[in-house]
Amino acid sequence: MAAARILVWTLLLLCFILGSSAQTTNNTINLGSSITAGSNSSWRSTSGDFAFGFYLLPRGLFLVGIWFDKIPEKTLVWSANRDDPARNGSTIDLTDNGQLVLTHSNGTKFTIFNGTSRSSALMQDDGNFVLRESSSRVIWRSFDFPTDTILLGQNLVMGQKLYSNANGTVDYSTGRYMLEVQGLDGNVVLSAFKFADAGYWNTATNGRKNVSLTFNQSAALMSVVSDGSIIQPLSTTSQVPSPTRDYYHRATINDLGNFQQLVYHKENGTQWTMVWEAITEPCTVVSICGVFGFCTLPDNRTVSCECLRGYLPWDPNNPSKGCYPDVTMDFCAPESSASDFKIEQIDDADFPSHRFADLERIKSMDANECKNKVMEDCFCMAAVLDGTDCIKKRMPLLNGRRSNPSTNNKVAFIKVPNMNTSSPDKDKKDSPSTVSLLAGLILCLVLVVLFAAIVIYYHPLTQPYIRKQSPSNPKPVEINLKAFSFQELREATNGFKNKLGQGAFGTVYSGVLTSENENIEVAVKQLEKVVEQGEKEFLTEVRVIGLTHHKNLVRLVGFCNEKNHRLLVYELMKNGTLYSFLFGEEKPSWDQRADIVLGISRGLLYLHEECETQIIHCDIKPQNVLLDDSFTAKIADFGLAKLMMKDQTKTSTNVRGTMGYVAPEWLKNAPVTTKVDVYSFGVLLLEIVFCRKHIELHQVDGETTGDEMILIDWVLCSVRTKNLGAIVSHDSEVLSNLLVHCLSS
Repeated sequence: MAAARILVWTLLLLCFILGSSAQTTNNTINLGSSITAGSNSSWRSTSGDFAFGFYLLPRGLFLVGIWFDKIPEKTLVWSANRDDPARNGSTIDLTDNGQLVLTHSNGTKFTIFNGTSRSSALMQDDGNFVLRESSSRVIWRSFDFPTDTILLGQNLVMGQKLYSNANGTVDYSTGRYMLEVQGLDGNVVLSAFKFADAGYWNTATNGRKNVSLTFNQSAALMSVVSDGSIIQPLSTTSQVPSPTRDYYHRATINDLGNFQQLVYHKENGTQWTMVWEAITEPCTVVSICGVFGFCTLPDNRTVSCECLRGYLPWDPNNPSKGCYPDVTMDFCAPESSASDFKIEQIDDADFPSHRFADLERIKSMDANECKNKVMEDCFCMAAVLDGTDCIKKRMPLLNGRRSNPSTNNKVAFIKVPNMNTSSPDKDKKDSPSTVSLLAGLILCLVLVVLFAAIVIYYHPLTQPYIRKQSPSNPKPVEINLKAFSFQELREATNGFKNKLGQGAFGTVYSGVLTSENENIEVAVKQLEKVVEQGEKEFLTEVRVIGLTHHKNLVRLVGFCNEKNHRLLVYELMKNGTLYSFLFGEEKPSWDQRADIVLGISRGLLYLHEECETQIIHCDIKPQNVLLDDSFTAKIADFGLAKLMMKDQTKTSTNVRGTMGYVAPEWLKNAPVTTKVDVYSFGVLLLEIVFCRKHIELHQVDGETTGDEMILIDWVLCSVRTKNLGAIVSHDSEVLSNLLVHCLSS
């Protein structure tokens, strides 16, 4: 009798222990269960094929993930924190109130699922991790939040997306490629979303309703389904090994932008084998080798990335990240010339189009003519000769490739800055009998001519003739501005030695004018390449500029129109350009930036709508916004576009402005309106908000990558992926002001 009682109590105690354990025998995970990173524990499916827990990364960090657990190659198929890995000691908790929470080792929490009722969890044999209510109804599952992979029986429905890893099994963070079942038209599209790419592969199933990408459970086939019926099979039964149950299956978008179906034999497998893929020519993937990279296929399968001539890799260990210029050069700068660069020809090469990539397509051209078009147009970085079509490309260059047969017979021409590199022959000293003697002879001749000219000019016998032929200073008819002589401005600027900067319209010097015992600090702009019509047109445009009066425009004080000298005298802005203010060592405060944005917009509104004569600036950029003593933003160089020669931009399309700020209208030969200034202001606005240049040609503090080189594309892809918080996460002031704005509205 006593023995029976002992047996009963033992059974009751055993039931109590089993009932209170973290995971019961049927693999259900109860409330209060947890896993600690580094403990090698996980929640496994009944078959043991899949496990949920902390997946160890090569760097010793962890992802909350699901992986194939029975094979030696523990392949990750899902993760909750791919962009924010956890450290040793972090925990996953299924809390008493039904939440699934990642608690980092520093105490910060990330809620994977915010439950509101009592629930349990289960790692299913199909790789789906689910949370259930007490009634067994599924309230959350990992299949609804895929990362880069879908499994057998899983559907990718309209609006859902897969994102590639950044770098294979080394870096599982979000990469540059996306597979999406588009919600608007049901088309399945592969795209390089960080470059605002519209897509380099698609199923052409647009216009359908209730579309999904389905991974068939029984036949292991990939297909596009609409309203339950297959409208496009992707893989076929001949490609997939049988029987299906003897293999593990997955479909993944990899870090090279390809969507592939792979299998692994459960008993005898040693590696994953690809049975179907969307892209058969890898170099056709957009930005496969990054910005300024060039893709080749040495064995027709393996992508090889290298930098174009004149460029260096962002990351020598990962060439696919792209490249940046070894020498930064503005080919449209007034001081630039054809001798600053050379044109390199690459046979059987192409730079396929992407967003706003093409400047112009010119028909009926040969190789020499196409090459000359690249040299003549400062906005053109390259061109591709496709048959007799010369297609001019803008900066930055993307998608460069040599990939037969698609690039056969195409020829690419690339603009490459000349480098000041020394060759072995240059190490030898040049012979003084040639170079030195020739230089000395030329110098002597120049000095003789100069001395003779000075003697003739100042000789008493020539003075009456010189004075008679010298015109008097023109009177500023109908211009309420002071007309300065060239000599006055020469003395004020100390012989034009105090250079402040150089822009598209000329060189600016600081100076001091003396007036009634008062010294006035000014900025003197010496215009270059002014229109040939000369005095009349110059005075007309100066009159228009002189009639403008607004607190957000730099005030014109006077001018000089003497002989061939054309100079404008402005008030001096002591705090310099907005460019120096934004991109200096210390970041301006949010309030300062907001005031600057308002000031620029008020100035543009005045030029476009409130001026007596409408003025289109044509070159809005941070270098053309100046700051006075109180950091009030003032637009400079307005109204000067009409004063410049037509070939000033060195382009057949007569484009005006600065690369990166130029509106699409210029590139498409469309009518130009004030909207071109609005577009440029939009680019400038992004620069002011993020304190980042519109194109980062070099790394900044090791943070900028090739993907983020183009500010507009980076922001646009963040908008499309609903990840706007990431682009302002570095700026606490922006975040707090956005929060205040959202709460107030």
